[in-house]
Amino acid sequence: MRVDHFRHRLPGRAVGTCSPEQLGELVPSDRDVRYGRPAAAGLALGVRRTAVLMDLALTENGLHPDPAARLPVYGGGGRHQPDGALPDGAVPVLRPEQVAAASAFLRDSALGELVRQQNSVLARTAVHLGYPTPWSEAWATLVVHDLRELRDFFARAAAAGDAVAVREAE
Repeated sequence: MRVDHFRHRLPGRAVGTCSPEQLGELVPSDRDVRYGRPAAAGLALGVRRTAVLMDLALTENGLHPDPAARLPVYGGGGRHQPDGALPDGAVPVLRPEQVAAASAFLRDSALGELVRQQNSVLARTAVHLGYPTPWSEAWATLVVHDLRELRDFFARAAAAGDAVAVREAE
């Protein structure tokens, strides 16, 4: 499976005690041999080629004015610099309260319905991004599946009081 983005749970206290660079070192990339164990334990989650589509399903057209809609896929940035850029080696991190908000948003959303409502936007985006196959029911099913995995991941992280780091695949 080719992963384009992944999330990794961190102890909530790490956000306040580690520098952005130290947090980045705690989070293995998807190609790192350290990734397999946390993924198997539910502490890491890869998202395969659907991150953009997932984000659009959650946020497009102002259907969800709740700021928590932007947190699950690309959210975070807990330690951004004033200009919005992260230092080299740093990763965006959702603090435990943001993880709880993202979890509540995903839990309370009809994920399949959100994908269905954005069908035409998602189809145009798949073409624009050059996906090898056109938008279809199979793609919609995959995006809903990935959103449900994300919902379950955030639910476990929120229950544990964890922070969540978001990293792009290298």
